[in-house]
Amino acid sequence: MLEITHPPLTELPAVEADGRARAAALAVLSEANLGTAGFVDYQAGSALLIVGPAERALGAARVLADSIRCLIVADDPGQAADLGQFLLARGRPAITGHLGAFVATLDTDQGEVNLATLAQGKLTHFDLVLDVSDEPVIEVEKPPIGYQRVGQDPQALSEALALLPEMVGDFQKPRFFAYNENLCAHGARGLSGCTRCLDACATGAIRSLGEMIEVDPYLCQGCGSCATTCPSGAIAYAYPEARDLLGVLRRALKSYSAMASQPPAVLFHDDDWGAGTLAPLGAELPERVIPVPVEDTGSLGPDIWLMTLAFGASDVLILQPDGAEPSVVEASATQRALFTPVLEALQMEPARIAFLGGTKGLKEWLAKTPLHDSHGRQARQFSIGGGKRERLQVAFAELYRPNRDVATTPLPPGAPFGQIQVDRDACTLCMSCAAVCPVEAVASAGGEPQLLFDESRCLQCGLCEQACPEDAIALEARLHLPAFARPEPRVLNEEKPFHCVGCGKVFATEKIINRVADQLSGHWMFTDERARRRLEMCEDCRVKDLFDDEQMVR
Repeated sequence: MLEITHPPLTELPAVEADGRARAAALAVLSEANLGTAGFVDYQAGSALLIVGPAERALGAARVLADSIRCLIVADDPGQAADLGQFLLARGRPAITGHLGAFVATLDTDQGEVNLATLAQGKLTHFDLVLDVSDEPVIEVEKPPIGYQRVGQDPQALSEALALLPEMVGDFQKPRFFAYNENLCAHGARGLSGCTRCLDACATGAIRSLGEMIEVDPYLCQGCGSCATTCPSGAIAYAYPEARDLLGVLRRALKSYSAMASQPPAVLFHDDDWGAGTLAPLGAELPERVIPVPVEDTGSLGPDIWLMTLAFGASDVLILQPDGAEPSVVEASATQRALFTPVLEALQMEPARIAFLGGTKGLKEWLAKTPLHDSHGRQARQFSIGGGKRERLQVAFAELYRPNRDVATTPLPPGAPFGQIQVDRDACTLCMSCAAVCPVEAVASAGGEPQLLFDESRCLQCGLCEQACPEDAIALEARLHLPAFARPEPRVLNEEKPFHCVGCGKVFATEKIINRVADQLSGHWMFTDERARRRLEMCEDCRVKDLFDDEQMVR
């Protein structure tokens, strides 16, 4: 178990009933112990690789040489600087890895060389990397722990020179994610599906393994965009798990509601930058605003937003830190845009969910404090178990108010909700679509020739569309709220069953048998009646009939 690094702000005004109710909610939050999926251990020695122009690299090495073993790869081979004992090679290396396990290679006339093996004592790897080159060697938005990318920035260089000696030793960080490959829509049977997590990752920690993904826990730094964008919940944030965060949040809002008449607003912020930024501005926060610290606000996806509203909050505010990675900001903005029509379908103002961009955005919001009144839903205590999809379903059911005029809302392409349309004339009920669906939104009816569809499960990943050999499936992004309020499968297509002429069991549809018979009508192997009759047999009876036929020939 672990505790929030920076406890919730408690020195906040409590003049009115709202303030006293907020204090009670913050007391609940401050007592919370939140779980994690585990920890990742790093072991770092003192082998530092410095990459960049010779003079710049040499200056850094001279500062650090007394505390760290410095080795230089100069990327300006034409320069004549005497690097002495620090010089390892000249050229532009390729670097992969993380704190305590960096691998640097260089293409030479003799082939690719592992630069660590050139060091005196034959290292196997480098523990730290200082990159002072004009263009960074590792170009991901959020570089790996142990890699200091400073370029020509003297302030960044000064900070790195002070930090690097402190990074020698044994360290531990949370394992920020949990992955369930059984829910993953990345691929199936050679088909490519969802890539949202790969597109959103700021650290390059996620890679494709064909039909599933793999996350490097050493590269992952917990920005949470993968979990925010994942439509199925196959990859989930685990610091803390959503159910733990929602559990303590539900208790806190219940405590608030017992003492105040107005609904609370929840302000999520990260427990480092956000806590430090909010502290001096606490007196300006309206008393009905409850600040809630989390590890990273990028991990807060639509299921958290909507469940918070369903708990009775009037507003959900997410304070994004200054300097947040563009991919993290973009992932949240994309989800916010996708869920604007969802909120409208729930008859709620989209502005009830708002992102505050850094210090400037926070101060602009404080100048206006546009809080909403109650959204008309009575807060209730309901289950928060299950995965992301189940949480969204519960939130929809809690927030949905049936409207006879509007039950279905069109959504933009890329939305994780919708239906599939099936061309019944083209569909042969081969069930290829059901075979690739990762969440069983499309399924067969057991022994009956029926294609069933549960819209509340559909991710709009497109695997079923790709798998259909008849091109009979088309996606339609939409939100049909009754499908979530009362989840149940419906029949998309069905045919008359065809019974084996040998044993009588159902093994296909009349349409499939007729189509196969038409296609093979002119084939030389099916010119006699007995051969044609085998087309109307199940596999077992067909094999038996062939065996009997051979026995008769003998």
